[in-house]
Amino acid sequence: MNFKKLEKLKWNIEHYDGCPAFTEMTAHGFTSFLYESKIPVYRINLSYYSHGEGDWMSLFSDHNRIGSAIVSEFISNQKTIMNLHSRWLKNFKTMMDNFYSLFNVDLSGFADNKLICWAENIYKFYKKISMPGFIDGYMFYADKRLDGLLKDFCAKKGIKNYQRIYSILSAPAEPSFINKEEDDLRAIVKLLQTAGYGSRSDLRKYLRKTAKQGILKMFENHLHKYSWIKSSYAGYSEYSWDQMENEAKKIISEENSFFNNIYHKNKKLKEEIIKKHKFTKEIRAIAKLTEIFVEWQDQRKIYTLTFVSLQNKLLREIAKRTKIDLELLKYCRTEEIAGILHCNFNIEELKRRKKACLFFYAKGRITGIITGPGAKKFLNAVSRIDINKINEIKGLSASMGKCIGKVKIVISAKNISKVNSGEILVAPMTRPEHLMGMKKAGAIITDDGGITCHAAIIARELGIPCIIGTKIATKVLKDGDFVEVDAERGIVKILKKNKT
Repeated sequence: MNFKKLEKLKWNIEHYDGCPAFTEMTAHGFTSFLYESKIPVYRINLSYYSHGEGDWMSLFSDHNRIGSAIVSEFISNQKTIMNLHSRWLKNFKTMMDNFYSLFNVDLSGFADNKLICWAENIYKFYKKISMPGFIDGYMFYADKRLDGLLKDFCAKKGIKNYQRIYSILSAPAEPSFINKEEDDLRAIVKLLQTAGYGSRSDLRKYLRKTAKQGILKMFENHLHKYSWIKSSYAGYSEYSWDQMENEAKKIISEENSFFNNIYHKNKKLKEEIIKKHKFTKEIRAIAKLTEIFVEWQDQRKIYTLTFVSLQNKLLREIAKRTKIDLELLKYCRTEEIAGILHCNFNIEELKRRKKACLFFYAKGRITGIITGPGAKKFLNAVSRIDINKINEIKGLSASMGKCIGKVKIVISAKNISKVNSGEILVAPMTRPEHLMGMKKAGAIITDDGGITCHAAIIARELGIPCIIGTKIATKVLKDGDFVEVDAERGIVKILKKNKT
């Protein structure tokens, strides 16, 4: 690999909790065509991994190439995207049906060769379903493009506060899987309340004691249906009975859904504003595409989380048989599993990867792996930024409003519990595992993300200010800084730096 040449390119960097074993499908999907369609893909992706955290790197030139091609194709022939999404949805349903049967399989009785075959079949199956990686290219392109188009359009028409129009046009029109899970649980809780349950300490004991077997079964089915929902690129996390019981009790104490089901309102506002203003074809196309891609991206997350859940199940079984630490196995690839089980793979390689490694992806496969200081050196070179004398940070307004508060930097989801009520959550990019802290935050600021990103969607649902795509927030800001988040203008103003 010519590092010097790659260092000179302009890279977008997304930080997340993750390991190579769980990003295999993402790597494949980002750099391979979905069902041999004409929608372009990333030419190259890089990912830096170290001790359970990752930095996903993509080229800005790829964002522009992919995003502009999608918008252009949609304007000329909407059916290309619509038919592609419909085809993917059919395969997605097949994937979900298969997931539950695979998730229930007991691997302990499998011979080593059968276990290897099971792993390879899962990899081939998910690869065949395929992950539409071009969504990210569209997202990063569309947020800047829509922002510029609306700014020009509103200036010419004398329309004030184009940021509000931006927020409305990019708002989701369908609930996310997080909302659906809450609504499903809420429906069971209503039956529970009808049965006379208040807020007793042990829900399961109450259901058994009162012979409410039907409701007990509904709760158990709910856990099974959403068994993947607490997972992330860092691995599988069980959705436990205790977690579900706590969530059920919170629902009992609330009069309405936490998210207030704002999607109907979003759709109505969007229809009204499109009808009121005669937007250009390109603005209307981006608004409609964003609506489609927000939903598609949510489905894609389920695709990722179900794969992670199965992959983690496999690695746990291998850890039991080989006595190799599970945390080390998270740095292996599916094609290396046979060697690990047959004891002809050098485990020292996994130890080196865990410390620091750089994976190169192109054309749906890994084209190179670098471990050691060279990997870290490359990341430092492409992420270097001069932060001196910065007192204002600019980004895109994902959710309107203003807020003044104390900053809490959350680089990893492991630190999300440190966010207190009303504080400003600052992260590279938020994911479902950040939700606990997002609910408490007074505002959200991210380095990365676009109009279909998790932070943008959840912030609108919570009704709190959110500024995305600042690129530098986690580097400039520190815990304890006081800032003003002005999402009406997309500006974060540093009021007081924490000198401790």
